[in-house]
Amino acid sequence: MLVIRVWNFLKGYVTIVVEGYFLEKFINICVHRQILLWDIKRLKNRTMTLKVSINGFRMMRPVCRKTKCRVKILNKRGLPFILNRYRKRKAFAVGAIFFIIIIYTLTSFIWAVEIEGNERIKTDVIRESLSSLGVKPGVLKYTIDTDKIVENIMMNTSDIAWIGVLVRGTKVKVEVVERKPAPQMIDRDMPCDIVALRDGIVLLVITKEGKPLVKEGDTVSKDQLLIAGKVDSKIEGIQTRFVHAMGEVIARTWYEENCDIERVSVERIRTGNIKNKRYLLMFNTKISLFLDKTTFENYDKIDNIKKISLGEDAVLPFGFITERYYEVRLVKNELDLEQAMQLAANEAYDAILRRIPAGTKITRSDVFWRETEDGKQYANVVVECEENIGIQRELGGM
Repeated sequence: MLVIRVWNFLKGYVTIVVEGYFLEKFINICVHRQILLWDIKRLKNRTMTLKVSINGFRMMRPVCRKTKCRVKILNKRGLPFILNRYRKRKAFAVGAIFFIIIIYTLTSFIWAVEIEGNERIKTDVIRESLSSLGVKPGVLKYTIDTDKIVENIMMNTSDIAWIGVLVRGTKVKVEVVERKPAPQMIDRDMPCDIVALRDGIVLLVITKEGKPLVKEGDTVSKDQLLIAGKVDSKIEGIQTRFVHAMGEVIARTWYEENCDIERVSVERIRTGNIKNKRYLLMFNTKISLFLDKTTFENYDKIDNIKKISLGEDAVLPFGFITERYYEVRLVKNELDLEQAMQLAANEAYDAILRRIPAGTKITRSDVFWRETEDGKQYANVVVECEENIGIQRELGGM
């Protein structure tokens, strides 16, 4: 077992060879005198190897005389022998102890905070919240109460559905699950209207509750009332009802984007010339190792950070930063008109796709080529869709 091995290492032990005619008697007497033996292996009829503690080896002398066996030490293992080997090298021993104390001290602090899982919430926002709760590089890791931190963040951040905070070595690992934004809904018991989200031509009206005010073929504009929550009675004597309007209004809608036609594109080509700037990183402070300066007029920059660590999770506050600069040459390429037009149309179409809500059906797209008064040409892209343009709004609200 591991515990027994560690214990034997701390106390020290020797591996010996025993030669003689009475090996069994030798073992029996050792056992009788409570001398612990282990890893006994018989090599020949008169030879065997075994391991014994330092104290047990000292107690073997009379046993050897009694059984007329000879004992030879093969090797010595354990902490006492290591300390004895370096007892005359005091500076080395002091340095080793000092080094162990420094490493223990450094690994008692947090030097890195890793955040994963966030997409909509900015990492800096989460990092700032953690910092206000005492989770930041340089704090003593034993003072971090993960349960309290999770509770505080969950109470103060509505966009987070779940968060896990785990201390591993000198790192704090934070895993975030964001809350999906719920659609704005009006309480079922509150009267409301359905109005148009954007301009369009009505294709279909499905009314579940309320009074429809538009029909197929009507042209509607943004914020126009589509299904009313105020329902007037046609029967005399019955009062007007206010209901929670429900339904869908499917309409034909259009999205439009423009993009200039550029006949010249600029390409960045690396020349092969590279310059490096190297820094020593100590407790988040950059110390320049060389005084070289970047003289490139145009360049691409890539940072490479290597932190010193004692394993995956035991990161130390020291490391090296290499800033690598690649010289680039700006090359202007002349595009033919057809290429430039296609590129402009694609950019305009991609911009429209980013605006169209999820689930919208695209039925048609057209590209028109326009020209401004000063002769500048551009692509005009129009995308036709079918979508539900009805949204709920409180009765009489704007």
